[in-house]
Amino acid sequence: MYVSFLIALACFFIHTDNVDSRFGLSVGALFAVIGNKYIIESSLPESSSFTLVDTLHGMTLFFILTVIASSGCVLHLIKHDKIKQAKSFDRIAAIISIGVYLVLNILFIAQANGS
Repeated sequence: MYVSFLIALACFFIHTDNVDSRFGLSVGALFAVIGNKYIIESSLPESSSFTLVDTLHGMTLFFILTVIASSGCVLHLIKHDKIKQAKSFDRIAAIISIGVYLVLNILFIAQANGS
């Protein structure tokens, strides 16, 4: 799951002109996290409640979709010849995504541990 998120984050470091690579990589990360969710669920005991694993997978899916949406915004900026703004948007989106993802992971895991 975390590797899938890191793969999606790699999109922010691909040159803004390589739109196909950015979308392909992030969609691949999306399928990887979905596959991981089903593999993990098959090895865990059944539960009727929403578990930490469910929360982390859902959050990861959300952030990967956010990366895809960010790539769409960058594409829009590139189409309007705003290359500097597209690069700036990439940097800011990457920093915010990494920071919020890490903080939420720490909070959810700490909450599950009862800390």
